[in-house]
Amino acid sequence: MSGKHKKKLLQFLALIVILLGINYYLAQNYTIMAPGITVDLKEIVTVENGIKHKEGSIFLTAVSSRTLNIPLFIYAAIDPYTDIERKEDVIPAGWDINQYMEYMKRWMEESQKIAEVVALRKAGYNPQILGDGAQVVEIMPESPANGKLMPQDVIIKVDGEKVNLADEVVKKVSSHKVGDIVKFEIVREGKTITVSIPTIESKTEKGKAIVGIYITTLNWKPNLPLKIEIDTGDIGGPSAGSMLTLEILNQLSKEDLTKGKKIAGTGTISLDEQIGEIGGAKQKVRAAARDGAQIFFVPVNNAEDAKKAAKGLDIEIVPVSTLDDMLNYLKELK
Repeated sequence: MSGKHKKKLLQFLALIVILLGINYYLAQNYTIMAPGITVDLKEIVTVENGIKHKEGSIFLTAVSSRTLNIPLFIYAAIDPYTDIERKEDVIPAGWDINQYMEYMKRWMEESQKIAEVVALRKAGYNPQILGDGAQVVEIMPESPANGKLMPQDVIIKVDGEKVNLADEVVKKVSSHKVGDIVKFEIVREGKTITVSIPTIESKTEKGKAIVGIYITTLNWKPNLPLKIEIDTGDIGGPSAGSMLTLEILNQLSKEDLTKGKKIAGTGTISLDEQIGEIGGAKQKVRAAARDGAQIFFVPVNNAEDAKKAAKGLDIEIVPVSTLDDMLNYLKELK
């Protein structure tokens, strides 16, 4: 081999090594958030004695999250609906993707139960849902709860008020301003302890107060008057709560609440019917428009991002803060 050819080969091999190094760095440190799937909820939700076959549809929307590589980096640079996120801002430090997905599936299960209870109450039933408090799963590295809370601790009171569910803890903490002190009463190894923790601002939801812990409800005890089956597969997280509630109510109603339209949306739902903010609003708007949705319900705090994403798309953005906001809008549909 001539010296000239050998030099070119070495340059080519060096380029391959550099590209592999860049690819490895991107995969270890970044993910992409892209428009994911939409699901017609009548296909995965079945309410006992409910009416499923109505003309309109209510869609769950999801975000697709994937490990970043060079081709996806180029794609994200071109596509306005795809964002690059640091892994540390999405997945807890020390967790792998499987641990994170399992945690998000547990939150999806919790959001399903809350949706069932809220919908049944709205329909005139008297469902009961109890838990033994919120169990701490993990603590973020930057959390002020480090040294005060530990994994396996069970939160039973927040600011002196009893809590049964993780959802109640999240709601009470987020009702504070960033920097406020929150008092937690916890059970640790059979002993009751009180700790005070200042809130910090969420990295993913600007202005939202958190204490930087991951929690789930300990020992669900739902008692429902009707059987409701929901199969969301591998979709995780609590952001489908509002749409699940709407689908259950639609199946319990004699009329079609959608008036024959394709309605999508996103947002958590709490036991007091409040619609909470979520992540990935613009990706979900894009997914909904792509799959033919005409209306998109979005939490008020995510409305600005959703409206920006909807420019040029044939979809109406409807900001909501409560379940009644959605139901009242649907009543006025022609």
